[in-house]
Amino acid sequence: MLRELAARGHEVVAAVRKPGTVQGFREVLLDLEDPAGIFAAIDAVRPGAVVHLAGMASPHLSNGRPEAAYAVNFLGTHRVLEAARVLGLRPRFLLAGSATVYGRASKDEPPLSETRAIRPSDPYSLAKAAAEMLASVFEPHFPVVVARPFNHTGPGQNTEFALPAFASQIARIEAGLQEPVLRVGDLSAERDYLDVRDVVSAYGVLLERGRSGSVVNICSGSALPVSEWLDRMVALSPASIRIEADPKKMFGQPNPRLVGDNSRLRALGWEPKVTADEMLRSLLDHWRARIREGA
Repeated sequence: MLRELAARGHEVVAAVRKPGTVQGFREVLLDLEDPAGIFAAIDAVRPGAVVHLAGMASPHLSNGRPEAAYAVNFLGTHRVLEAARVLGLRPRFLLAGSATVYGRASKDEPPLSETRAIRPSDPYSLAKAAAEMLASVFEPHFPVVVARPFNHTGPGQNTEFALPAFASQIARIEAGLQEPVLRVGDLSAERDYLDVRDVVSAYGVLLERGRSGSVVNICSGSALPVSEWLDRMVALSPASIRIEADPKKMFGQPNPRLVGDNSRLRALGWEPKVTADEMLRSLLDHWRARIREGA
């Protein structure tokens, strides 16, 4: 996101919890659980725009710590918005919500549009839905656009998420650090994936051209079972790999299918540029490099 905004000509400041988190950009310390620190950080920068991506991003981990998810993903978002309001600022504010707020969708349901009623079904999606609802509270004070991203991945995503977990195992197998068995959880869910580069491109479009008060899906518009995403990734490896179910990785899938309608986003001039295979290859190459470097 930092690189995307800089490429668009913006002067960018990264809000980080620890100094030295990013290279090549000015940093300001900000922790969503520290209201005074949030106020001080926003007062120091006095931004003309805010892209709010911070939070507990893993649904699995968030659902295991629901109170923390509410405190960070909802209250933390409120604190950032409220600090801007109290300071009398009028930034364009892009709030990253989540497609999980749609709740359970049947496999024969068409791609989910922004007009569909939201039905959060777990602590993570409830916290994200509550954060999204803050947009209408603060819109009288400054423009707020809600981005509702579906699944996305790319270099840098950690192994709490399915595709990087697969990629890291494949890289270890290729390097001889793991037997040629890839251990997985439930692969039946259908998911709509985009490369992270296309997602941040969409964020840039919404920050600059999104209509205040609007909610916009960020998605490819099609979905595959996770088993097929895995098969496509394994096909990119020269190794002979066996796939086995790991009972420790099995946990309930609250939604068997999650695929979105991206027509609102396309109407703003956005279109994806990274193919599915390019996305998977970039993810694999990232983990191959990390394994070579001993990370």
